[in-house]
Amino acid sequence: MSRVALVLPGGGARGAYEVGALSVLLPELERRGEEVTLLCGTSVGAINAALFGSLAHLPVAAQVELAIERWRGLDRSDVIAPLLSPRLPFNLARLAGDALSVPGFRRGSLLDPRPLRRYLDRHLDWEALHRNVDSGLLDAVCVVATQLTTGRPVGFVEAPAGEPLPEGSELPYVPVRLADQHVRASAAIPLIFPAVEIDDPPGAAGHYTDGATRLNSPIKPAVELGADRVIVIGFEPLAAPPVAPVDPPPHLVDVVANMLDGLLVDQVADDMERLVAINSFFVESHRVGTVPAARAYREARGRRPYRQISYALVTPKRRRELGQLAMRTFARRYGGLGVLRHPDLLLLGRLLRGRTDAGGDLLSFLFFDREYVDALIAAGRRDARRWLRRHPGVWCADGAHDFDLAPADSTREQDAASLDEYRALRRG
Repeated sequence: MSRVALVLPGGGARGAYEVGALSVLLPELERRGEEVTLLCGTSVGAINAALFGSLAHLPVAAQVELAIERWRGLDRSDVIAPLLSPRLPFNLARLAGDALSVPGFRRGSLLDPRPLRRYLDRHLDWEALHRNVDSGLLDAVCVVATQLTTGRPVGFVEAPAGEPLPEGSELPYVPVRLADQHVRASAAIPLIFPAVEIDDPPGAAGHYTDGATRLNSPIKPAVELGADRVIVIGFEPLAAPPVAPVDPPPHLVDVVANMLDGLLVDQVADDMERLVAINSFFVESHRVGTVPAARAYREARGRRPYRQISYALVTPKRRRELGQLAMRTFARRYGGLGVLRHPDLLLLGRLLRGRTDAGGDLLSFLFFDREYVDALIAAGRRDARRWLRRHPGVWCADGAHDFDLAPADSTREQDAASLDEYRALRRG
């Protein structure tokens, strides 16, 4: 039977969108006699991967119901402390001291990470996750974090005892019994949350930060861990945005939002386009055959030939849709004088008011609000149903279907594809 993997990227509060999409896709897989046995996540995707890993022994309907219940019960105070609090001057001093290398001031951050740690302690059943892996119900659960000393992404993988992990990859895999420290490290957004010190296993000990800064879309770990089919959730459509006819002078918010797009959204697009390109140009089963140069290159590096990887991809239809949804919900919930009861939200609203709609993108990362969570779950469900209407069999592997990528029918096209593959491998 094919191995199915979930690939869950980072996006803060947008993790509710992932759960909404899965609430449609997982029951459809069950109806088809398929099940997810690999879970790979980064940042909030790591939290969702651990959550579904801990629920894998339950019927799919119960998994979905409990995951939605966890997200709907999530309060802003469960993740972040109020921005305006007696600790704010101390936090700002720590951040400045860290930047200036002042002795005694290290690993500062804008937000207090303790609420998130307490929430994970209460709501993630680590023993259930371990049982589901040990029993063979799950093939692996992988969370990705970035090691600060090297700047490299690291995959922390819990797999059944004796199961070998991939070797020879640019992404190192570390066998581990997953715990809250690994998930918190994957979700430690730079400047927002402090880096997390990991002490298990000792060979990978050190300080780690958000895995999304280096590998937001963990498709590569899913494939290298043996997936034949991947479910990928994205937060933006993969089509490039049009050039804006008007270019107003940007605020800092606009600049930061576009940096986040580069770190998070563009990685998902690049990884998906590479996956479908490999399906079209390099896999053994394709009528054109494997490009000889690419095959020889992989063999020289001790890697297996490419396999065809089918995918299901759920994203919003319009660019910045989830950010605009955050802004509308914020205005409805905290517009007018009502926001005076929440001074920290008043400050947040002022800080995120840019000259474009990019402020909504930043807000969507931090807006852990019940009404917004409900709206994200509904959006995820809607977009998953849209995928199923286009792909009634769930899976797709044809690059021409969703990416306008035709298979290589000439030596010239094969040579161009081979050159692109060589460059991608060199970058890795």
